[in-house]
Amino acid sequence: MFYNITQNNNNTIKQNNARKLAKRDDSRQRSRGWYLFVLLGLLAGGVELIAHVAHAADPVGQAIDASTAANNASRASQQRINGVDDQTKQMLERYRAATWQAQQLNVYAQQLEEIAGQQDAEKVSLQRQLTEMDNTDREILPLMLRMLGSLEKFVAMDLPFLQQERKERIASLKRLMADPEANTSEKYKRILEAFQVEADYGRSLGVERAEVDGKIADVLHVGRTALFYLSIEGDASGRWNATTGKWEKLDRKYVKSVRQGMRIAREQTAADLLTLPMPTAAGAAR
Repeated sequence: MFYNITQNNNNTIKQNNARKLAKRDDSRQRSRGWYLFVLLGLLAGGVELIAHVAHAADPVGQAIDASTAANNASRASQQRINGVDDQTKQMLERYRAATWQAQQLNVYAQQLEEIAGQQDAEKVSLQRQLTEMDNTDREILPLMLRMLGSLEKFVAMDLPFLQQERKERIASLKRLMADPEANTSEKYKRILEAFQVEADYGRSLGVERAEVDGKIADVLHVGRTALFYLSIEGDASGRWNATTGKWEKLDRKYVKSVRQGMRIAREQTAADLLTLPMPTAAGAAR
């Protein structure tokens, strides 16, 4: 019994000693891990310190790094300057375009003002002319009627040549005067043209084929001074007697001159001196 107690105590003592040894080993391992961690930290700090010291001790590297940084900053600044310069150029182009367009618009506006002023003046002038035309129409219409009447009387009293043509001209003028759609200027123009045609008759030779005492003959008018006829056969000639209002025969010696005058009137030969019995001034009119 005593042996068993002693043995149990020994076992207990061994177990306690084993626990102490395990705790001591565990504590040693923890201390070693902590020491290892601290040692690694010191080594890393030492390496960084050494690198920093080495870098600080390298002036060439510092200069290169500073130059690189300066170049990078300069490049960035230049890029910003280029961007600002491009924007400035664009704004300048837009400003120039806007300025040019404004100048063109100012010139155009000035031209429009001048045109508008001229149109206003022309409008006033036209209104004044319309008022004057109304007064002119009232005054000139009786004048044109008197001119037409005088022309008709003149043709009736003149030598009887181109009677159909001249009478038709008078009739046409009468129809024009009665036309409400014809303007005054056109009427006046036509009357003046008729007077001009009659005036031209007095400065020219003319030939027509007409009836003379019931026979067809060629009639030559010398201005509006004398009328001569030549038979179709060409063997007889005569002249108009304005005093008696009748045709009278001429001597055969005038046949050649009358024929020559007709050739001149038809422009078949050059102008030449004609020998014809011209009426006196007193007997030229009825």
